[in-house]
Formats: sequence, structure tokens, C-alpha cells
Amino acid sequence: MKRRLFALVLTLSLLLAPMGALAASPALPLSEEAMAQSLKGLGLFQGVSDCDFALDRAPTRAEALVMLLRLLGKEQAVKTCTSSHPFTDTAGHRWADPYIAYAYAQGLTKGQSATAFGGAAAADVRSYLTFVLRALGYTEGADGDFLWSDPIHLAMEIGVLPLRVNLTSFRRADVVTISYAALDARCKGSDVTLAQTLVDAGVLEQAALDAWYDAGALRSGGFSQPLAGKLQNAMDTMTEARLAAGITLNGTPANYGSVIQVGDAAYENYGFYAQGAADCARQIRQAAEALGDKANVYGIVVPNALGAVLSYADFSRLCSSTKNETEAIAYAYEQMGDQVRTPDAIRQLRLHNDEYIYFRTDHHWTALGAYYAYVAWAESAGLTPVSLDRFSKLEMPNHLGLFYSMCGNPQSMRQNPDTVVAYIPPDIDSIHVEFLESGGVKKTGQLVYDYTNSGYKYGAFIGGDHPLTTITNDRIQDDSACVLVKDSYGNPFSVYLTQHYHTVYVIDYRYYRNISGYLTFSRFAAERGVTDFIVLLPMTLSQSAATANYLASYCK
Repeated sequence: MKRRLFALVLTLSLLLAPMGALAASPALPLSEEAMAQSLKGLGLFQGVSDCDFALDRAPTRAEALVMLLRLLGKEQAVKTCTSSHPFTDTAGHRWADPYIAYAYAQGLTKGQSATAFGGAAAADVRSYLTFVLRALGYTEGADGDFLWSDPIHLAMEIGVLPLRVNLTSFRRADVVTISYAALDARCKGSDVTLAQTLVDAGVLEQAALDAWYDAGALRSGGFSQPLAGKLQNAMDTMTEARLAAGITLNGTPANYGSVIQVGDAAYENYGFYAQGAADCARQIRQAAEALGDKANVYGIVVPNALGAVLSYADFSRLCSSTKNETEAIAYAYEQMGDQVRTPDAIRQLRLHNDEYIYFRTDHHWTALGAYYAYVAWAESAGLTPVSLDRFSKLEMPNHLGLFYSMCGNPQSMRQNPDTVVAYIPPDIDSIHVEFLESGGVKKTGQLVYDYTNSGYKYGAFIGGDHPLTTITNDRIQDDSACVLVKDSYGNPFSVYLTQHYHTVYVIDYRYYRNISGYLTFSRFAAERGVTDFIVLLPMTLSQSAATANYLASYCK
């Protein structure tokens, strides 16, 4: 009855609230990243590094406890704590030992048993809510305020469990949301909020609380000025740091001319060639000019692994290019002109450069890397990218690519081969593929092949390179059509386009012009009703005179 009354009061308060208050548009929409920056400004939250909050990752129990103690402003108390704990399973996270000892002494944690804390296990929403409720003065048990197995109802009643928290797939982002709500929650038996308790205890200064915390953000859906501006600046600064950061190399580089090996990974070397980049960009610009308002033209330059995953510092250490690849791509996009849309694929890739987005033994990106470039394209096209978790996965292990042979078949790569992962659309049974081969021969194909037992598994995507591949999706019942101009980098990228068009024409620019009667962009638009042309070029080939020559055949 109490919970029903609480819900009724909440509903009536929303209905009776002034319309202006409900309609107010915050200067900065509510997001977990903005709340994390707010907590960081208060000194109550830290990321896994100076440039990454890792909000999408599930927290361990040890991390969740540490985040709670930081929320409570107990960092200094932990450092001076001389208590110990009885748990014998903390060898894998000794860094958390002082926090566990302090929390145990204060009654904030009891562990999973008398001798096991379970710090390496993933924290779920119930365990973190239990931590927070204890911190607010509530007790669990048959005679307490809540049961350990069900802290959710009490947490909802006192306002520390916003609806945006994911109850089934708990992430660090959800820890941030609960923590943000907890600061405005009243401690048990009191009208004093947790935030005010921290001020009274000298953990927080009132001026800092006023400057960095918005108690109404969760209710209003965002932050107002001036806090909105401060949070946006902080997020921009972290993003720029995240873009500059990346994989830090450990080991001595071995140079094989166009390839550099470090440990069990190799990287294609790079040098900026302004004239070549300008020549390729000019062809794409001329395509947009020829089509006018009849169709959209997208130019996407894909960085190689050197430019996508390494830190800027390690990029400079491995090669002496006058521009890094972010700068080189910006130069190419400028040369394409205003009529060409230029998705910022390298930004998306670098924001995910700690993920498996490029192979270590091969020069290609993975299907995950292609997905992030697709996300950049979809955003520039005004489309909603299809969530990757709607696709099924096909894993093909033991892949040794081109770099493996170029580096002399090193044992380090042989012992740690790549895995090719293909993402298969949910409507795969509605998708049909046809190849047009040299000589004009047509063959039925597949969008994704199972190449588990094949030597070169990257060929799983649309069966490798063909002059023209035509993909139709019968689920999309309209006349929508696009052309993807690519080399082998575009093969996994084409899979995602099938979710937006009835017909996807995939042209391999190296071979298509050898087909009698091949179509230019203008003829594709006039004869096939194509409205979108996507030219996707890998970094090195985007500066090649040969590429510019090929493109000249189609970009008109």
C-alpha cells in the first residue's frame, strides 16, 4: 500500500506541476557522462583513466565499493585507515584492499561469506543499492528496513533508483546514475540530504556543491546554465584526450618496410602524400558536382590501424609522417568540397580504439571497426544506426592475415592468431546476393559465408572482391538504393547498409570498369534510381594516383 501511495503522489505531482516547468528545455540533456563529470567535479568519482569513465562496462564488486566510498568522500579516510578485513580472495585486486578494509570496519560491506568478498565478480544493481542504502543509514534483515534480496522497492521509494537504471545489465553508467540520485536523498529519519551531510562533515564545500551539482537534473531531464557549460567543456576536454590516447606499444619495433611489427601485432606504415589525397578527393568532389541535387555523395577515408588505435605519441614514434592520419583525413575532406558529406569515421574508431577494431596479423579492420564507421555514416545521413546487438555473430578463429607472411611468419603471431567475427543481420533470410564477375558472368552469392575452415577468413564478407555485387533486401519494400564504391575494406561495411536500402550496389573500383557497359554515378542515378553514393577508401589507397584514375571512370 505504501508503494502504491508513493506512485500515486508522484503521478499527481507531475500532473499538477506548472506547464512551464515541464516544458523547460535544459541547456544540456541528461546523460550518464554528464552526471559522471558532475560527480568528478565534486571529487566524488573517477574514471579508469584520465580520459575514460568506462561507463558501458559492468563494474566489479570491488569497483562498486570503491565508487561508493568515493561518493561518500571517504578517500582520505581510507588512506589513513589501519583496519584489516577477513577476506582471503582479494589477491587479484590488492589495489582495493584498503577500501574493503575501511568498508568492512564501517559496516558498509559484509562480503559474500565470512572469508570471501567476491571482488572480481560483477556487481549487480542489488549489491550496489545495498551499499548505498547502508550509507544512508538503512539496515537489511528480517527486522531491518529492507531485505538483502530486495533493496529495489525501498530504493525506489526514497528516490535513489531512477527509471533509467538498467536492472538486468548493470553498468558503471548505472552506478553513476544511482550515485547522482543518492546525493539528493534524505538520510534515514532525517530531512538532511546525503549531499548536505557531506558538506556538514567537511568532505564537500558548499561552494563546490553549488557549482557542480544539480539536484533537479534527473527530474528535469538535463542541466541548466552555468553548470551545463562547465559540464560540456569538461566532456569536450575528456573526448579530445580520449582521441589522442590509444594503445601504448610495449616492445621493440621491427621494420619490414611497409609494415612495422611490435610483439604479436603489425601495423601498415604511413606517409602523407598531399597531391595523391587531393587527386582522389577531386574525383569525389566532381561526382557530387555532376549529380547536383539528384543524389547524395559521401566520402569516407578509413584510417589504417596505425592511425586508428595507437596513441598519437606512438604514431609519431613509429613513423615520420608530416601529418598524423586524423590530420590527413581532415585535409582530404577539405579537398572534397562542401557538396560531399564526410562522415567522421576516424573519430568513431579512435573513441573505441581499446576494442578489437583492427586485426593484429592482417591489414584490414574487423567487422566491429567497420560497424563504427557505419555509425558515423548513418549519423551524417540522418539515420539511426541499427544496434549491433540485433545482429547474430559468427566467429571464425585462427586467422593469420597478410601481415603474418610479410613479417616472416613470426611465432608471436602464430601463437596468438586473429578471430574473424561476422555480424549477420536479423533479416538475413530476406537478403539476396548476386555477383557480376569479369566477362559478365552472374552468380548467386551470400552476404556472409562461414569460412571457419578456410585459410583466409576475411573473404567471408560478401565472398571477397567482385566487380559488382548486388544485394537486395525484400523486407525493405520500397525503391531505395545506394552504391558503395570500395576495395576490400568495404566488404564488411556493406553488410550494415542492407538495413537501410532495398538495393545495395557494391562496386569494387579496381575491377568494375572492366565490365562491358559499366555505369557511372550519373547513369546509376538515372537508370537505377540510386540516391546515395558512398565512396569508402582505406588510408593508403586514398592517396594513390591509381585510385584517382579508377575513380575518374565512375565519378561523373
